[in-house]
Amino acid sequence: MKGFKGWLCRRFLPDWARESLVEENKRLQGQLAEARAEIAKLNAYLDGLEAGLRSQRRIVINNNAGEG
Repeated sequence: MKGFKGWLCRRFLPDWARESLVEENKRLQGQLAEARAEIAKLNAYLDGLEAGLRSQRRIVINNNAGEG
């Protein structure tokens, strides 16, 4: 499918539209890379937060407030 799309663009698009399409694709690839890097960073943060919460001591307070 990729080859067909390339052939279609080369065959029927004018030069200015093809150049515009290539520039737009490069810009979007950059944005995608930035978004993937941010997602990886946030996932690492979440993993650390979950590990920290799991390692905390469990404190149970029983003050019998409901009885009386």
